Amino acid sequence: MNRRIKLSCALAALLLTAALLLGTTLPTHRASAAAMKSFSTYEELVAYVQKNTALARQVGGMLFDGAEKGSGTGSVPAATEQAPQGIKGMAENGVARQPAEAPADFSTTNVQVEGVDEADMVKSDGRHLYAVSGTRVAIVMAQPAREAKVVSTIQCDGWPEEIMINKDTLVIFGRQAPSHPGPQQSGNGDTNGGIVPVYPDRVFVQVYNLQNREKPVRQRNITFQGHYLTSRMIGDYVYSIFNMPLAQDQIKLPELNTNGQAHQIQPADIFYFDYPDRSYRYTLVLAINTQSGDSSTRTFLTGTGQSIYASTGHLYLTGPKTPDFTAYTGKVLEEMSTLVPAKIKADIDRIKNSNKDPGQKLQELDLLLDGFLSSLDERVAVALEEQYIDIRNKWKQEMARERDKTLIHKLALSKDNVEYRCSGEVPGQVLNQFSMDEYQGMFRIATTSTGNLIFNERPVTRNNIYILNENLQTVGKLQGLAPAERIYAARFMGSRAYLVTFRNVDPLFVVDLKDPRQPKVLGELKIPGYSGYLHPYDENHLIGIGREIIEQPVPLAQSRPEIAIFPPPVPRDEGIKVAFFDVSDPSNPKETAKYVIQGDADSPALQDHRAVLFSRSKNLLAIPVSFSPRFIIMEQPETKPGKKPVDPGFWTGVYVFTLSPEQDINLKGKVIHGENLSAPPEAPALVKRSLYIDNVLYTVSEQTIKLSDLENLKEIKQIRLQ
Repeated sequence: MNRRIKLSCALAALLLTAALLLGTTLPTHRASAAAMKSFSTYEELVAYVQKNTALARQVGGMLFDGAEKGSGTGSVPAATEQAPQGIKGMAENGVARQPAEAPADFSTTNVQVEGVDEADMVKSDGRHLYAVSGTRVAIVMAQPAREAKVVSTIQCDGWPEEIMINKDTLVIFGRQAPSHPGPQQSGNGDTNGGIVPVYPDRVFVQVYNLQNREKPVRQRNITFQGHYLTSRMIGDYVYSIFNMPLAQDQIKLPELNTNGQAHQIQPADIFYFDYPDRSYRYTLVLAINTQSGDSSTRTFLTGTGQSIYASTGHLYLTGPKTPDFTAYTGKVLEEMSTLVPAKIKADIDRIKNSNKDPGQKLQELDLLLDGFLSSLDERVAVALEEQYIDIRNKWKQEMARERDKTLIHKLALSKDNVEYRCSGEVPGQVLNQFSMDEYQGMFRIATTSTGNLIFNERPVTRNNIYILNENLQTVGKLQGLAPAERIYAARFMGSRAYLVTFRNVDPLFVVDLKDPRQPKVLGELKIPGYSGYLHPYDENHLIGIGREIIEQPVPLAQSRPEIAIFPPPVPRDEGIKVAFFDVSDPSNPKETAKYVIQGDADSPALQDHRAVLFSRSKNLLAIPVSFSPRFIIMEQPETKPGKKPVDPGFWTGVYVFTLSPEQDINLKGKVIHGENLSAPPEAPALVKRSLYIDNVLYTVSEQTIKLSDLENLKEIKQIRLQ
């Protein structure tokens, strides 16, 4: 190959590598930042966003249209030492603080961390239920069961999504319709040439006084232009997280509107990590005192986030890392300068020290080295080309490793005060909040590493656990679990972690974390299918909720040679699986029982832990289920006179189980909200949650609450919400 062509290909590969990395990476904050900075002026903020966005996108823009990929989430709190999850307080759905005259025995939202409540679409205080229903929130007198009724409804200007209840205070989180304002006004008051943008949804937070449940009184209405992510409640304080994506050509300052009074957040109050990103967003943490109604905010300029974890004293914001293209361009220039004569080295140093952007620097390097190689002897030129390729591959691998990291930012929570503490990073990506945990001052995190994603190199996933100290410095790690698989579920319980990885079978790993500096695998179990959610039963048993996946058998080879070789077996989804695991001997975990809901079954419990109702004392597990027949019957079969044709139809309701180490898993019965339906039920008719008060089971959709006797599941009453 011609030397000029080979060198151009080598350097073009450098540019293409950067394009792939920067064009497909979901950006975020810089982990190495010693402290967060803020802006002095609006103009400084605009210049920062535009400059750094252009820097991150310039190479990616060669191949990609620059559209942002993915949407953001944040992270959540943790500080004081919490009880081991699943042992103290987590074996059953929590018990909330009880209002006067409330029954002693009622379920609350299934949460991850004891002492950290999570907003949900249904809440209970033991006397009343509070349920999101379309554009309203219904307040239902739940006891006595036979007298249960809707006592009031709150009509929202938009769509409520989640709620919190604390004593006589109800907090509603929701979204309004997108706004279509007039010509854009910048942060300094100037208009933007008559441009009429369409901004994201407005989100709202409404605080109601419920001293009289029949006449709720709204005390506070906060709106913000952006997206609602999630909320947690610690003590009397609710912490809500929102974000607002920034358009590069329409950068505006965030604005909170409280009870009709607008408050623009000033640049000096917007904190950021100094790092280029393909896209930016404001992330707001809103702290609300549910007793006084007072609120405060902390605003960060961030990239795209990933998962949220909360404990009782810190907020952890996580997100995938963006490689520093400027830094790596400098490394390439520096290493290449060591291979050439002094005159060419001086030219490379000039390129390196120029004010040009990294893409322009690499293009100049391309031209410089192309001309230099053309002047060399063939043998010398070939040797140099090989060295250039080695540098290219080294750079490419480093960028790939950086791209496959998760950044962690730790914020301290104290009542209405939210303060940045420190940042760290670990290899791999996080699945969800259950992949993170804080225990005895250590932060534990489980990730899946993707490996190399460049060109035709096939990525090999691996799974890891990292233990970080209070300064988010890694002190222990366990790497390389289950190659070619990825994490489907994780649960930290005291000094142990449980991981489920999956490809065709479901390995359950038991990991010892007693010594945070030397985590180790104690045992492993391989079974068909996977668990997408792990729930602690007690110290020695786990409940897994997921899917039963089996490999279809390979048919026997026939005598005809053209069909003698068959493809590998194809996995087949058999339905929802509820499994019971015995981990009393961690070196030999066992699946002691399982129940499979066969058919095309689905459940919100597969994606949302809040849909799971569990009580060990009541020997109760309940999950919402909906399913449809595998085959649609186009013609009704003939039947005997007086007999109706059998059509399985569509079904929605709740499966109720009993389970214990002695009795395994048994289906107690079903609470039916709809069956033999000719078409799939509309989303509002699907059962989303279940809960209990004393011996009454409440199963809830956006349309209906059904009350059933927990002993026999016989219907007591139905309450229409819509």
